[in-house]
Parts: sequence; C-alpha cells; structure tokens
Amino acid sequence: MRRFVLLLLVLSCLGASSAWAQGQSLGLTVAPVGAFMLTGTPKGRLIGYAAEVGWVYRRADALAEVGGHVATSQLLTTATPLAVRFTPLRDSWVRPYLGLGASLLVPHVPSAVRPVTSPSSLLVGAEVSGGVGVELRQGFFLATEARYQSFSTGGDPLSGERQALGSAFVGLGLHL
Repeated sequence: MRRFVLLLLVLSCLGASSAWAQGQSLGLTVAPVGAFMLTGTPKGRLIGYAAEVGWVYRRADALAEVGGHVATSQLLTTATPLAVRFTPLRDSWVRPYLGLGASLLVPHVPSAVRPVTSPSSLLVGAEVSGGVGVELRQGFFLATEARYQSFSTGGDPLSGERQALGSAFVGLGLHL
C-alpha cells in the first residue's frame, strides 16, 4: 500500500508540472466496481467481480487520446498497455469515447481458459471499448467503461480458437 501511495505522489508531481500549461492531461482512474463474463472456457461461462486501474493521455481539443488499463479478479488479470480512443465531443464536460487496442490475459487458475497450445499461459487478443467520462470538479472525473476482448487460445494471435471476455467498470479519476 505504501508503494502505491508513493507512486501516486510521484505521478501527481510529474503531471502537475507543465502538462496543464501546454493543454495536456494525464488521467488516472481507479475503478473498484467492476464485473466480467468470460466465455469459451471448459466450464462454460465464468462470471465474477473485478477491479481496474486505468490511464489516459490527451491533449486539449484533440479528437483522439491514448489510454490503457490493468484489471484483475480472482480468476484472471487483463492488461491493455496501449489503446487509441476516439472522442467526438473533445473538451466538453461529458466525454464519450470508443477505443481499440491490443490486450493480454493471464489466467490465475487453469480452468479459466481452454487448454492453451502455446508454451506460456499468456493469451494475446484485441479489445474494443467504449465509455464516458464526466467531469465532476476541476481535476476529478467519474468514469464508466465497457469492453469486449477476444483472446487467442493458440500460439498465434490470429488463431481461430478464441475466448471472449466482456467487462464493465465504474470508477473515479484524477487529472495529474
């Protein structure tokens, strides 16, 4: 917990420097309320609760932004290190977006995924996401996000053997 607080302090100091003066923003979102549904497992559908930490970098009046997330539950962890998000309303106080990115999935229990034919248990896939950010006060925002991820269970990311993961999250964000 101490490392997490220290990381937040360092990130806030870095973000507070000249980013606001140049019209740039780094947003950090913590979403403790989330749910997921994984299909295509040996046990059928798996449903559960998850938590997420997300980030987004944007410039003032830009049509696109760059973001990512790490979400985890008792059964699996997913990460999208880089996703491009398109924001049609740009700098309004309500910011809907649609995003595309590459995702990684690490199962914590073997029954969460089909038998993997690759030597590692890391699954690679694609993500489509959509969400809305609502500015609450200067520097804070409410974030909701839903995403669909499709992971290859074979060694090839373009393999036809796939599993689908749908998830939704609600959280609070801070512009650094």
